[in-house]
Amino acid sequence: MIGRIVVGLDGSDSSWVAADYGIYLSVKLKKPVVGVHIVDIRLLETPFVEDLAGALGFTTYADITPKLKEVLDERGRAILNEFAKKCRERGGDCSIAQTFGIVANELVDMTDPEDLLIVGKTGMHNKFAPLFLGSTSEAVARKSKCPVMITTNKFKEIKRIILAFDGREKSVHAAQYLNDFAKNLSIDKVTVISVLEEKSGGKEEHIKELLESHMNLEYELQFLYGYPEEEIEKYIKENREKIDVVTMGAYGESRIKELILGSTTSYIINKSPVPVLLIK
Repeated sequence: MIGRIVVGLDGSDSSWVAADYGIYLSVKLKKPVVGVHIVDIRLLETPFVEDLAGALGFTTYADITPKLKEVLDERGRAILNEFAKKCRERGGDCSIAQTFGIVANELVDMTDPEDLLIVGKTGMHNKFAPLFLGSTSEAVARKSKCPVMITTNKFKEIKRIILAFDGREKSVHAAQYLNDFAKNLSIDKVTVISVLEEKSGGKEEHIKELLESHMNLEYELQFLYGYPEEEIEKYIKENREKIDVVTMGAYGESRIKELILGSTTSYIINKSPVPVLLIK
C-alpha cells in the first residue's frame, strides 16, 4: 500500500524523532525512505532579514541575504547527510532531497497519494518565530494528498495501534488502511474507539456493521460517550503507555463547520502525547 516514506527534516529534536520513525518503517516495511529538507523562503523575506541584519550589525539587509541563503543551504545539506548516514547504518533504503519554498507546500508537492509523509509535531522555528511561521505539521496534515504521521518527542516501536472511528468516509478509509499497515508490522489486533453523544443502540450497531465490512484484522471495539475530541484525548492520555500510534481519518468536517465548531483532527494533533497517523 505504501509507495515511499517521506520524512520532513529541519534539524529539530522533533524532526529527528520523525526520522527515526521513517527509517524504522523503511526497514520494517521494506520501502524506500526519502529525507527532505525545505529551506523556508520566508526566512529570506524582507521583514525577517531586516531584523536579523540589524541584530548582527549589517548596514543593509541586502548585505546579509546571500550569506543567509548560503548558510541555510549548507545547514540543510548537513542535516540530510546526517539522516543518510543514520539510515545506512540501520539498513534503510534512503535518498535525500532539498529545495527552497514554503515548507508545508513543498512537502505536500513532493509526495504522491500512495506515499506516507512523516513530520514532527514541533519544528526548529517554533522556538523563535511561531506566529511568523505558523504550524507546519497541521498545515501539512490538512493539505496532504497522502497519509501523514505526526510524531511526538520520543520514538517507540509500533506494536499497539488504536483507531478512532466515527463511521464517516475518512474513518472508513483509516480502517481500510490499517488492514495492510498493521499486518505488515506483524500486528494482529488493534483497538477501536468510537465516540457517540449518547447511548442509542442503533448507532452502535451501525458502527459495528461498518467495522465488520471494512476491517480484515482482529480488533477490540470500545464505545465512549460525550464530545469526540475530549473523550479521545482522555482515552489516549489515560492509556498512553499502552498506545504507540493513534490512527484516524483526517479533517472529516467542512471548513466552515470546522471554523465554527473547531476540528477534532486539529485538537488531537495538538493534544496527543503519542504519534497520530492521519488518513485521507
